[in-house]
Amino acid sequence: MKYIVPLKIDYDKKLCKAFINSSKLDFLELEKNQKWHNNVKITDDLKKHFGEISNYLKDKILILTLFPNKQIKIHADGAGTTKDNTYNVSINFPVENCTEDTITHFWDFEDGREIKYIHHEKLGTREIIDKNLLMLKQNYVFKNKAALFRNEYPHSVSNKCKDLRLMLSWRFKPEYSWKEAIEICKDLKLI
Repeated sequence: MKYIVPLKIDYDKKLCKAFINSSKLDFLELEKNQKWHNNVKITDDLKKHFGEISNYLKDKILILTLFPNKQIKIHADGAGTTKDNTYNVSINFPVENCTEDTITHFWDFEDGREIKYIHHEKLGTREIIDKNLLMLKQNYVFKNKAALFRNEYPHSVSNKCKDLRLMLSWRFKPEYSWKEAIEICKDLKLI
């Protein structure tokens, strides 16, 4: 349970796909520019569909696009434009073409030391210190289950899928830590 925790959330993939379609993203342009995530304002319908957990989540959701045979290098999500709005946890919802052909890899230091970052506030990114010393620790395949995802940990994605993979990644508000997000999910009987 260090990097990812499968959740018991029953959700409607058709509703999620309709939400993605309503965002009017230009997938050809995204692929050309190698952009794999887009923040979109959450709709009341989607918020209502997911219920009480949505009270702990941000008012925007990321649409994650992974194009056929594309890879995502080691990185850590969650950088805000200030350290105060950097988030560390999300719930990731597989929507389409989430198969064994696409694997998320989690990386950590062999000695278990804390991951440290340099925050680039103007860019809204964070750089992993000593990234070249990271070791592969866990592989995870998203299929049909939502999962609590520890964004602050370095991860990469290898992909042999021949189709566009779509997921939604709904971030917890920045004030919630990984441990708090687990407790919230337990209280809501999602774990």
